[in-house]
Amino acid sequence: MSQRKRSKGLGYSQMTDGEDDSIPTQVERRSQDQVNQKVSELVQFLLVKDQKKIPIKRADMLKNIIREYRDAYTEIVRRADRTLQEVFGLQLVEIDTKRHIYILINNLPRAEGEHLCRKQHSVFGDVRKLVTEEFVRQKYLETTPIPLTDPPEFKYQWGPRAEKETSKKDVLSFVAKMQGKDPTFWASQYSEAEANRATT
Repeated sequence: MSQRKRSKGLGYSQMTDGEDDSIPTQVERRSQDQVNQKVSELVQFLLVKDQKKIPIKRADMLKNIIREYRDAYTEIVRRADRTLQEVFGLQLVEIDTKRHIYILINNLPRAEGEHLCRKQHSVFGDVRKLVTEEFVRQKYLETTPIPLTDPPEFKYQWGPRAEKETSKKDVLSFVAKMQGKDPTFWASQYSEAEANRATT
């Protein structure tokens, strides 16, 4: 076959369709802290897109997050995908290899006999229902409607029960331990956790 086979994966090595062929793939000149920060930013960007169920364009990832770190694109996306799978049970999948469009799919094991769209976590069951309904009902979370959103969107904040039972610093420390990182890696969340600790 003269036509080159196209990978079924995320297409990490296919930066663009022409104009970016000369972009280097090595990331030696980027420090690990810089790359880690971009990975964290990309994970948050993908989660926001997934919450709105908006397909994710590679061009948007490059424009809004990767920016001048295009030489580290492959590494950043690969590590963001790994974080999504290990922490959130989500996988980044390319659904349009020509226009390079992605979606996040639930990668958690599902119960036997359940529909594909109703995957269940082996411990927590329906995670979306747990977070959006049960945690709100039990006052672990509070929701605030975001004005002028259609369909309606909500901002989630700590509820009074969460404030009494744990602290933001403890949660951040737990996530950091799971990720094998120092809590200060998440600079803004660390500052907020420290400020919250000082007022309690």
